[in-house]
Amino acid sequence: MAFRKRPASVLDGERVDDPADDTDFAIDDVLARAEEAEAEAAEAEAIASAARARARALRLRREAQAAVAVAEKSGEPEPAATVETADPIAVDDADPVEKVEPVEKVEEQPEADAAPVRRRLLRPRRVRWRALGVGFAAVVTIALVTVSVLMSIHHRQAQAEQQRAGEFAAAARQGVVTLMSLNFSTAKDDVQRIIDNAAGQFKEDFEASAEDFATVAERSKVITEANVNATAVQSMTDDSAVVLVAATSRITNETGAKQDPRTWRLIVDVVRDGDRIKMSKVEFAP
Repeated sequence: MAFRKRPASVLDGERVDDPADDTDFAIDDVLARAEEAEAEAAEAEAIASAARARARALRLRREAQAAVAVAEKSGEPEPAATVETADPIAVDDADPVEKVEPVEKVEEQPEADAAPVRRRLLRPRRVRWRALGVGFAAVVTIALVTVSVLMSIHHRQAQAEQQRAGEFAAAARQGVVTLMSLNFSTAKDDVQRIIDNAAGQFKEDFEASAEDFATVAERSKVITEANVNATAVQSMTDDSAVVLVAATSRITNETGAKQDPRTWRLIVDVVRDGDRIKMSKVEFAP
């Protein structure tokens, strides 16, 4: 290998021309350059380590600040901020390096660092909306159950009222037919049936004139037939009702002659007497 010959050097005022000195000088030059390259590499490694430490400290500080902000919004106690310190840079005593120049400030990345914070902020909102949804579903379920129960109760009450109204209307129908249907041959039995289907003051008044009524029917020699055309409950309570009755009667005498039918409109009061419903008052409507 050929080495470049260096210029003549002056040592103690004498010129050195020994060829061996040129070889030694070339080796020293290579070693010096290797040491310089190694020092530059160590310097670059130190700069990189310092940059990594600064970046890590900056990231930890931002995470601690974000955690404090989340704690303040949610009302929780602030967590103790812990900042990790960078490892000290080890410098070899044998290979000293020059003073490390300040590292430029690492550029912040708000979008990448804000993503975890954004995710943490969305979790309470999702939980809140889920709780609201569960509460709303519970309220709707309770409302539907309440409406169903009320509708069932109303339906039962309506059925009970219809049944009671039918009973009162049937009792009024039968009472009018009994009252207006007379046969002179069975006058006393017909009068007794009227008394049995009467109650209250109406019964007392009819009992007082029952004998005279039967006598008049026997002497007149007439037969009266009655039909009820329609009934309607005007008002009603649990044990009484006022029923409107439209009826038609036809009178036949002993000889068989028939009169034209007559139409009657009556207001009949009925009351519950034991296990039966009886007439308590009868009025002719105009």
